[in-house]
Amino acid sequence: MQMQKIFGVVLGMFLAMGLTVLPAQALIDESIKIENCASCFGSIYELGIAGSGTSYTATLTIDTSGYVAPKAGADFISAVNFKVSNDVLTYNLTSAPGGFAGWATTETNISNGGCAGGGQGFVCSQDIAPVSLAPVSNGELNWVWAFTIPEGSLFPDLLGAHIGAKYNNAAGTLNGAITSEEFTRVPEPSILLLLGTGLLGVGGFAWVRNRRN
Repeated sequence: MQMQKIFGVVLGMFLAMGLTVLPAQALIDESIKIENCASCFGSIYELGIAGSGTSYTATLTIDTSGYVAPKAGADFISAVNFKVSNDVLTYNLTSAPGGFAGWATTETNISNGGCAGGGQGFVCSQDIAPVSLAPVSNGELNWVWAFTIPEGSLFPDLLGAHIGAKYNNAAGTLNGAITSEEFTRVPEPSILLLLGTGLLGVGGFAWVRNRRN
C-alpha cells in the first residue's frame, strides 16, 4: 500500500509537469520558420513575435542564400508583410534593409502592385523609392515592426500566421513573383514528451484507484 502511495505521488508530479508546462509553450516569445514551400523560391522565412498584453514586436528574417529567381531580373524585394491576428490596432516599421524611412507601412495584403488589398490584420511594408529596394544578396534581410492588437487576439502558437514577400526588378515593375505562405507547426519532441507524460499520469492514477478498489 505504501508503494502505491509513493507511485501515486510521483505520477502526480509528472502529471502536473505535463499539464502545466504545455500552456507556457504558447507564450509570447515565438519564432517559426518556413522553407521549401511552393512559393519560397529557395529563400527561408522566419517570423519572430515577442511581447505581452496588446503590444508586440515582429521580426521577419528572409535568408536568401538559396534564392532562385522565378523571373529574370527578380533581384530585389520590394514589399513584405505578416499577419498574426485578425485585427491590428497600430503598427510601425522600426527597421528595414537600407533604412526604414524608405518603406511605407499599411494594413494591407501583398499583390502584384505591392501592398494592396483588404486589411484583416495584415501589416505590409513597401519600398517608396528605388533606393529602398532590398537587394537579394545571398544573405539575411530583416524587417522589424512594433504593433498592437486586441488583448488575447494573437494566434495561439502562431498557427495560421502569414508572411508574404514580393520579389521585383530594379525598376519595380515585375509581376508574378510573390511569396505568400501560412505557418503551420509540427509539435516539438519535448512537447510531445510532456503530453505523453501527462497522459501517463492520468492512466497511473486510474490504475492506483482500481488497485485500491
